[in-house]
Amino acid sequence: MSRFRKPEKQLSEWEEWSLPEQSASGSRHVNGWSELEGPLNTDYGLASDGQEMSPPMRGLFAVPREYPPQSSSLQSQWDADSAAAFWAFPEAQVQSPTAAEHFESPHRALEQRPSDQSQSRASYYGGWGEDDDDRRSVASYRTARVTAQYGVDDLSGQLTELQLQQEGIERFQEGELPEEDEEWHKLCPESAREALDKKEVQRQSVIFEVIKSERDYVLDMQMVEQVFVHPLLSADPPIVDELESFIKDVFSNISDVEKIHEGLLASLFERQRGEHPVVTSISDLVLDASFGFPEPYDIYIKNYPIAEGRHRKELKINQEYSKFIQKCSQDTRIKKRDLISLLTRPVTRLPRLSLILEHCLKLTPPGHPDLETIPLILGVLEGLVKATQPGIAAAESKVKVRNLIESLVFERGELIDLDPSDENRSMIYQGSLARQNVKGWELDRHGWVDITVSVLDHYVIMTRPEVRAGVTRNVVTSRPIPLDFLRLGSFSLPAETRKVDDEGRTTKKSILGIGKIFKDNSIPVYPFMINHASLHSKRRYTLYASSEGIRRKWRDAFDEAMIIRRTQQDANRLFVIENISDTFFRSITTLVPATSPLRKSPTGRLTTAARFSVGGRSCLVAGCDSGIYLAYAGPDRKFRKVIDLANPPALAALEKQGQLLVVHGGGLLAFPLDDIVKAMDIEQPVSNTILKRLDNGDGPVTLLQVGTLNERIVICYSQKGFRQQTVHTLEPVGGQLEMGLTPTPTAAVRSPITYRRYGTPFFVPKDASSLTVLKRTVVVAADHQLVVVDPNAAPNERRVLTVPDFSACGSGSGDALTTLKNMAMSSTPLGVIWASDSERLVLYDTFGTYVSKFGYPTRNRTYVRWETKVNSWAIRGPHILLFSFSGWIEIRHISTGKLVQVEEAPEVRMLQIAEPNNGALLLAIRGKDDKDGLADRLVEMLETSPLEIPHSPGASSDPQWREWDI
Repeated sequence: MSRFRKPEKQLSEWEEWSLPEQSASGSRHVNGWSELEGPLNTDYGLASDGQEMSPPMRGLFAVPREYPPQSSSLQSQWDADSAAAFWAFPEAQVQSPTAAEHFESPHRALEQRPSDQSQSRASYYGGWGEDDDDRRSVASYRTARVTAQYGVDDLSGQLTELQLQQEGIERFQEGELPEEDEEWHKLCPESAREALDKKEVQRQSVIFEVIKSERDYVLDMQMVEQVFVHPLLSADPPIVDELESFIKDVFSNISDVEKIHEGLLASLFERQRGEHPVVTSISDLVLDASFGFPEPYDIYIKNYPIAEGRHRKELKINQEYSKFIQKCSQDTRIKKRDLISLLTRPVTRLPRLSLILEHCLKLTPPGHPDLETIPLILGVLEGLVKATQPGIAAAESKVKVRNLIESLVFERGELIDLDPSDENRSMIYQGSLARQNVKGWELDRHGWVDITVSVLDHYVIMTRPEVRAGVTRNVVTSRPIPLDFLRLGSFSLPAETRKVDDEGRTTKKSILGIGKIFKDNSIPVYPFMINHASLHSKRRYTLYASSEGIRRKWRDAFDEAMIIRRTQQDANRLFVIENISDTFFRSITTLVPATSPLRKSPTGRLTTAARFSVGGRSCLVAGCDSGIYLAYAGPDRKFRKVIDLANPPALAALEKQGQLLVVHGGGLLAFPLDDIVKAMDIEQPVSNTILKRLDNGDGPVTLLQVGTLNERIVICYSQKGFRQQTVHTLEPVGGQLEMGLTPTPTAAVRSPITYRRYGTPFFVPKDASSLTVLKRTVVVAADHQLVVVDPNAAPNERRVLTVPDFSACGSGSGDALTTLKNMAMSSTPLGVIWASDSERLVLYDTFGTYVSKFGYPTRNRTYVRWETKVNSWAIRGPHILLFSFSGWIEIRHISTGKLVQVEEAPEVRMLQIAEPNNGALLLAIRGKDDKDGLADRLVEMLETSPLEIPHSPGASSDPQWREWDI
């Protein structure tokens, strides 16, 4: 006997029904009632003997209390077998005409389907929403189906089968099933498969495949981290140089992708455990997860070409890494796949997922909510895949650029930092061109050679392939041209002809022997010209394209590259030039009329300048041909003559000591700043009686430098003798403002100032050209080398270091050092700057080279060649600014020599004697030449800083709302 009950809210009494045996014939027709398709009404619970259960149903079957029907004619036909068949789902259902009115048709249920995903699924599956307390359990479906199909006698055996199937799902999710058993039809009860139509069986198999592929995908990503990333990070010593950069390049943000899919997989597993064997839908879970796909996938997919290129490169050059990869391949979890195959998994995952879901969509029955959800998912995935295509192309371009740069062979000893790791590196255009009659090249018998020209986003590189030991390298035929210096010539020159060899075979003997003879053919070639802006005559190139169309493509490529470079530079300038005065300082030229008043009192050309502050007022003092002028800072800046000393070669302001140092007439003079400001206010030059001469008069003062030596402010100057120069060092003492007094521009009280000798004088060659004050030493540039001296050391203990140290030349050090020495002997030394704790950068007018702190050349005796001939330099932060009278300012990174910015400035000259990293730089630039004379522009070069937009304190922390914060 079994008992039947109604839901708890309608339960009043238990009614007992007899369960007849299943007919021997196994007929599915019960007392004349036929099985009908329809939804399972879930308003009723059921219970078996010895159990009382509430909805959802967990027993054999349930019927409403009014069944058996009140009508005697119907009651005679109603029995338990009819009830069992009635509750079979989803195909078998016995339903009387009277009973039909109590159950809602599935078609009517779908007519007004809620928009919410869970409610949609509930409507389609008879009201069993995901959050519905009366949701039908998997057991209720299986039990009802088994009872209707086999009867009570076979029930215990079928329940055992269902329990085994449930255990199989758990083992599948844990990855413990054999691979051949990981199929839906092997984990689904036969009764359930028979109850579903063919398309639903296929659909369930596809849903299972989505879950299975998601599990495998997550396991692969976890394996990449466990087998590759973690061992690389923990290896001691490191297997790869620059490990952090390598991990970022090769594995990118795979952990972020993994995190999203771990959450999706957990949701899929939970639904599978709750609904197996018939999973209603997983599209809502995939849709929710897909909204988190764009950012991590966009980053990963765009980086993939870089990852593959970096991995393959490391395999070639790093034996330890190659051994590591071989060891990893022995891990059983790898399944004989290489790292590239695993790294491509996120790249191919979304297209594969789209294909599976498209197949699932085709198998989805009418009215199912997946018909609305799956297209949304496909739209998200398709949009993401399309959005990453430009990024993939850009990344492939970066890989191409990196491979090109790494394969370049430069002139022996030359160091050019092309920075392949820069995020902006890209290949704009690349192709083959021809050159004619180039000296030193291997030409064909007609004097032509084919080269490859690559236009990058920052350089134009000309190369020709060369095979060395089976490896193809790209030999640089001409020094790369920075796009900042690239200038285009004519692209409309008439076509020329090029003779080429048409190799043919003949039976007669040629002059050189039997076999081949050459027939000359002529083909048209189309020339165009490019050149280096600072070296027009020396670096002018005529290149030949094979057709007019290709020549136009090259023109477009150069234009595009130059526009991109200019845009990048304008948006990321490290230094900018600000105008101070562009009309006051003028020189007489032939364009000035004879009657012009300018001819009587021209200010003349700028020679030097300095800044200082007195009484809270910022002042700028400038020396020119007619004297020394001063102006206060501000928009109404006006220059007035304050010192009547013409053509001073150098000025330096000692702000704390209140002194202005002036080199004039071969002497070193000092003027009080307070008196100079007074002269500005009364518009009358200061009297020469207030000056103080600091040099001893033994010779003309030629060089002046102010700096900090051993944490003391010092003045270094040199006096030229007959055979040598003498370098003196002075320390100013006193001159500070008296405590408790507030100075004004016209009244300031200072302590007396004196100048005492610091250390002892030392001698340098008479052709010394510059002085540089380092932290503990003074560097003098002279005689093609630089001399480093500690002026505070006793003369008998003083060590004089000459850099670079070429003493090893000729002792087996190789040609690189000899090449470096020859370059130094033909160049003018400028100074030495600090590059790192262990290195210094020695500056010449045409190149720079790195040396150890003891003066020995480092970095394999390489050098960095400047693009222009340099006259002066300055340091600001990690950058060195190189000024060329030819009209260019090169800004380079000190530690690498990388060219980061170029400014064009006609006849630029640095005016001030500046300490490293101390404020704006005062420069003179050639201005307009007109009837008012040739203008000398006084400008300052300012260092920029990154633009940071502060985040509003009240802004939402939710990322999706940040773009709306005001």
